[in-house]
Amino acid sequence: MLRSLYRGGQRLVGRVLQRTADQRTADIMRLLSNVPLFQELQQTALHELADITHQRTYRRDEFLYYENDPGMGLYVVEQGTVRLLMGDAEGTLQELRKLGTGQVFGELSLLDSFKRMETVQAVTETTVLGFFRPDLTMLSMRNPQVGAQVTAVLARYLAHRQVELINMISSEAGPVQARHMLMEASTTVHEDAAGRPTNRQ
Repeated sequence: MLRSLYRGGQRLVGRVLQRTADQRTADIMRLLSNVPLFQELQQTALHELADITHQRTYRRDEFLYYENDPGMGLYVVEQGTVRLLMGDAEGTLQELRKLGTGQVFGELSLLDSFKRMETVQAVTETTVLGFFRPDLTMLSMRNPQVGAQVTAVLARYLAHRQVELINMISSEAGPVQARHMLMEASTTVHEDAAGRPTNRQ
C-alpha cells in the first residue's frame, strides 16, 4: 500500500512539474512571438526555440557582459531594463541606449564568434532569455528545418539593419560615401587571413 501511495505521489508530482514546464514554455513562446526578430517563425519553430532558451536573472547594476568579451549568443529581455554602454577614447563608459521587455541584444554572436561590441548592465533587477550558438547548432542537428528557419529570420533581420545603416550614413555623408564604406568593409572581410569575419580593434 505504501508503495502504491509512493508511486501515486510520484506521478502527481510529475504531472504538476510537466504542467509548470508546459506553462513556462507557453509564456516564452508568447514573448518571442512579439519580438520582431522572431515574428516570422512558425509555431513549431517558436516552441523548439522556447524549449532551449536559458533564463537568467541579474541584480540591479550587475553586468551581463563586457565590451570585447567573447560572444556566444543573443539575449531577449523578459523583464526589467538593461543599458548598452561603450568606452570612449578615454575609457569612460558612455550609454548608447536602454532596452526593455521584448528587446534583443547580442544577436551577431549567434552566427559567429564575434567579440562583444558593447558592455551591458542591468538598470533594474532584470530577467533575460539567452539563446546561444551551441543551442542553434544542436537545434539544427535535431530539427534541420527549424534550425534553417531561425537562421533565415536572423539573416533577414541583420540584412534589413544593414540597409537601414547604409541609409543613415547616406543621409549624413552622401550615398557614394556610404557605398564606398560598405565595399571597404566587404573587402576587409574577404581579405581576413582565416576567411572569417572578426571584430577589428
